[in-house]
Amino acid sequence: MRSFYFLVSFFICSTFIANAQIDSLEYQSHHDDDITVIEYSPDGKYLVSGSWDESIIIQKNDSTNEVVQRIHHNRGAVTSISFSRDGYRMIAGGQDGKLNLYHFNDSFLSVANLDTTLTINQSQINKLIYGPGMRTLFSAGDDGRFIAYDMVNQRTIPIKTSRPISAAGVAIDRMSYFIAHENRTEIVQYDIMGRKMKSFGGHLDQVTDILVTLDRKHIITSSEDKTVRIWEIRSGKEIFTFSDHTWTVTDIAIDPHGKYLVSGGLDGHVFLYDLKGKELIKSFNLDKFKINALAFSPNNTSIAVAAQKDESSDSAGYFILKTGLNYRPVKLPKRFQVKKKSKKNKSKNSTKDQRLKLRSQPIQSKRSNLNSKNEKPKSNEKVIKKTDQIEIRID
Repeated sequence: MRSFYFLVSFFICSTFIANAQIDSLEYQSHHDDDITVIEYSPDGKYLVSGSWDESIIIQKNDSTNEVVQRIHHNRGAVTSISFSRDGYRMIAGGQDGKLNLYHFNDSFLSVANLDTTLTINQSQINKLIYGPGMRTLFSAGDDGRFIAYDMVNQRTIPIKTSRPISAAGVAIDRMSYFIAHENRTEIVQYDIMGRKMKSFGGHLDQVTDILVTLDRKHIITSSEDKTVRIWEIRSGKEIFTFSDHTWTVTDIAIDPHGKYLVSGGLDGHVFLYDLKGKELIKSFNLDKFKINALAFSPNNTSIAVAAQKDESSDSAGYFILKTGLNYRPVKLPKRFQVKKKSKKNKSKNSTKDQRLKLRSQPIQSKRSNLNSKNEKPKSNEKVIKKTDQIEIRID
């Protein structure tokens, strides 16, 4: 009988602690539907989120949490957002298959200004990666194509696979890519020519995310099988598994210096790990919430966690969780300017392009009026203006 009362008391106390933890956190809610992706700007000044409501929201990452811009350039959910390392460019894509490239910096009218729209995937984009060298964009979609787009030469280098891509990663030296497919458990490594190098097998369900460590020695993957796994690239062997989640692991992120790993799942848990020691150093329980996406702040002090209440139609939002880690100053590389090659330089590369068997059409420019929602901004918001943009289509 005593044991029964003890169990009841333990359950009540555990529930109280979980609720108290959530009650002490501020829940920011500005989207009209679930948040699918959330990212910090590289300088840490802004928090950017994309949603099923077809919008991107840019907020100040300070005590005001002011919404400074709403962007409505996508038709359908926004599924992926990525930044250049210098912080001056942002790419976003989603269900409409279009990759939108923005100039991103502080200005009087807006933070992000649409520069170019690329139609390079033929269906929904599931993952965008801004290349470490800042001249190449990577896009993975439901059409089974993993595409590298060279912004200098304005050409694509596609890797064609047979199934929709659920997750992808790029090595820091850009010499190999890692791809996982929908309803498949293995991760496949390709070289830049699209040749299969090796596969990594061990997950028991679909892979949800892939990260490549800064030292290029390991990949880290998350899965619907409730695990996060570390693999040695050279041997293809799994070397460690984190098994703390009790439901699908939806997203993982590494801090800018590659020392810490954070994971979030549909079980409402967020786990912070020390990668060197492979140890759990902090956990958060967002009771009655499902975690859709997360991001590690550039200065190591916080984690932005996009979460939605279970069985709720309330507007989706996010929490800011404090890591307890020491503050690290943010240092960005020098601004990279994309200098497109002239026609003469392009002709010199034609032989090489044929050898790579690239198939690209002449880039066509046209004026397009993007259907932005005509919403009146709130007192603390600015709506991006409609402008004449350039749209680039490449089969």
